[in-house]
Amino acid sequence: MNIDDFIRESIRRNEEEAREFAMKKKQERIAAILEKSGLGKRFQKRTFEGFKQTDKNRGAYLKALDFCNAFPDNWRGLLITGPVGTGKTHLAAAIANKLIKELYTVMFGNITDIITLVKSTYSKDSEVSEMQVIQTLTQDVDLLVIDDLGKEYSSKNTNTVLYQIINRLYEDEKPIIITTNYNSEQLKSKFGERGEAIVSRITEMTVPIIMTGEDWRLK
Repeated sequence: MNIDDFIRESIRRNEEEAREFAMKKKQERIAAILEKSGLGKRFQKRTFEGFKQTDKNRGAYLKALDFCNAFPDNWRGLLITGPVGTGKTHLAAAIANKLIKELYTVMFGNITDIITLVKSTYSKDSEVSEMQVIQTLTQDVDLLVIDDLGKEYSSKNTNTVLYQIINRLYEDEKPIIITTNYNSEQLKSKFGERGEAIVSRITEMTVPIIMTGEDWRLK
C-alpha cells in the first residue's frame, strides 16, 4: 500500500469511527429522552410502520405523518377523536416516537397521570411547585401529548389545572397532540365553567383528525 492509499484508508476509518460514535451518542440521547417521555414500553413499540392502514384511517395516518414532517414549524397540533380501539393512541404514540428519534423532547401522558403529577406538588414534602411542573409540560418540552382527554375525574381543581396547561400552550403558540373519545359538546359539559374556554382554545390550536373503523383490541 502506497502512502496515498494509506492516507485514504486512514481517513475512511476515521470517518466511519466518527459516524459510529455519533450514532452511539444519538442512541444514548434517544434512550434518555424516552425514559423521561412518559411513554411506557407498550407505547414505545407504537410506530408509523406498525400502524395498520385501512381505507378508513389512511387519511388520519397521513395527517399525523405530515405533522411530524413539518415539525417544529407547525404551531397547530392535532385533536385525534373517535371510538375506542380505532388507533388514536397508537397514532399519537407513533408521532411521539418519531419525533424522539429526531431528538425532540416529547412528554406523553394519560390525562389522569398528568393531573396526578401536578397534584403531587401539593404535598408539603414536594421539592417542586405546581407552576414548575406546568412550566415543564408547556415550555421545557418540544411537544406535549395528552392521551384520553375526558377520562379523568373532573373537579374544579383538575379543570383549572387543565386550563392552565392548555392556555399556556395557546398563548405561546406551541403545538399539542390530544386524543379523546368525546366530542366538543361533551368536553364542554365535562369541564364545567372552564369547558367553553378549554374547548375553544383546543379547537383553535389543533387540526381535527377523526378515527373510524373497528375496535382493533377486539380482534
